[in-house]
Amino acid sequence: MTTMNLKGAWARSVPGLSADDFVDLTWRDGTAALSGIPSGSFGTKILTRGPGHGIFGGWHWDGTTLTAEVDRYGFFSMFYAAREGRILVSPSLWQLAARGADLTPDRRALAVFHRLGIFINDDTPFAGIRVLPPCGKLRWTRGKLTIDAPARRITPQQISPNDAVDGMIELFRRAIERTLRTWSGPIILPLSGGRDSRHILLELVRQGRPPEACVTFHHGGARWNTEVKAARALCEAVGVRHIVLGHPRSRQVDHLRAIALTQLCADEHAQMMPLHDYLLDHREAAAFDGIAGDILTNPDDDAEAYFQLAGAGNFAEIARRMITGHGAVISRAANGTGAGPLYSPGADDATVAYVADAIAAYADAPDPYQMFWLMHRTRREISFVANGILSPAQAVFTPYLDTDFVEFCTSLPYAVTRSQTLHDEAIHRAYPAYADVPFAEAYRPDPPGASSLRHKFRSLADTARIARFLAPEAPISTFTALMGRRSPLHAQANAMYLMHDRLVDGLTPDGAKALVGFAEHLEATRPRALVTDSFAPPSRARMPQTGATGWMEAMGLRVGSE
Repeated sequence: MTTMNLKGAWARSVPGLSADDFVDLTWRDGTAALSGIPSGSFGTKILTRGPGHGIFGGWHWDGTTLTAEVDRYGFFSMFYAAREGRILVSPSLWQLAARGADLTPDRRALAVFHRLGIFINDDTPFAGIRVLPPCGKLRWTRGKLTIDAPARRITPQQISPNDAVDGMIELFRRAIERTLRTWSGPIILPLSGGRDSRHILLELVRQGRPPEACVTFHHGGARWNTEVKAARALCEAVGVRHIVLGHPRSRQVDHLRAIALTQLCADEHAQMMPLHDYLLDHREAAAFDGIAGDILTNPDDDAEAYFQLAGAGNFAEIARRMITGHGAVISRAANGTGAGPLYSPGADDATVAYVADAIAAYADAPDPYQMFWLMHRTRREISFVANGILSPAQAVFTPYLDTDFVEFCTSLPYAVTRSQTLHDEAIHRAYPAYADVPFAEAYRPDPPGASSLRHKFRSLADTARIARFLAPEAPISTFTALMGRRSPLHAQANAMYLMHDRLVDGLTPDGAKALVGFAEHLEATRPRALVTDSFAPPSRARMPQTGATGWMEAMGLRVGSE
């Protein structure tokens, strides 16, 4: 252990069923019976930042009262189940399922998942299992449960775009500096061709702590996509080692493993399993995750229309457009309606109303859509990159979730952020020596190549064993369904939603144990050949030291590190 609270029992790669990652308490006849561990601490805390910072969760039983908590923004998913004088708490939904939590499917929550690919509020696929809310505090004593979470109110700043850029630069530097004070070991940085991980890399180098390696995954072998090309160009310019994980993968296996890692709460992340497997072989390193960098700094292309709709109080139309957009993305047809009609037909109106209410909760925020996306999609789905995909790492740092950075960015008026250029400007201003290194959109991908016969046969065999696991009584029809030739969904979406539905429907305690066991077997038999290309720099470039403190002086804030 270092001066920070490392990942403890949560450092396992697949959420397992060992005796050290749950607490189970029953109150009967005036006494409490305990199973599991009385105290648990999971995730990564930034102790130099003060209490409440990082992505973490934990609990403590003192013999009378059980208390549990999660981080300020609730990005660590701590699951709990309570009924009839009993409480279960664990970072593993599978653990609660295996120990007898109520597994009645939550049809409203699932209808949202089928239409948006996320669970909102504190929902899970099951009515009897919830996650703690942001900054949530659970208290259970003498069989009685209370959950407390503070309400957040955001007051818009009065600030110019120029000062907003300087603020992003300085606060991000502080976030990285605080993090580096807690960690002296090796660093591995997942690097894409976009803004968020680039900003992390350039600031690590500026502060004299470059990562041991940047790692980029894709699935095209020697044929690179734009993300790999942009990441390689940046590493060459900066002088940092770059590793490419590009071997074609068995997608069906990766889907099931990702579903296990993400606790049935995400429709993404299977594509990132090469990165997960790489970290399984590099557990001594810490990883940095650029989670929330995009939504905090750069509104997406729908933001303008949604801002106008929010101003008119038409949150239902925002929900409808989001659902329509997601359906089109995962469908083969341009006007496809997604997974909703397949897995939860007839729930469109109720789902729109439920999602609209969740958006309306942020009606007073400078950008209601931004806050909804941050606290529901980013918090409830993208967080499983840190808590699942990157979980083999010794620690996972999330500098964009530094409290000062989050509070600053979420209080920026939409008039300042609507240009969609703030993050680009911040990176170019802070690191002018690398302003000419293009992002991914400036490149063209290499033409795709045909898969080898060996890969095709392996994928078919893997699909067959997934089908046998999901439906031992009907493996042939399940195999056909997984292949998705007649599905209105794209192949990867078809496989994920089908697996998710089969696992949720009729899940039992024994079924949860079987799933974890199967996922652990798939991990043990995972591909060992991961690296397809690497770059080793002859020397490391020197990062210019530049400042950006005028905005702080103008606002009367103290300049310098804490």
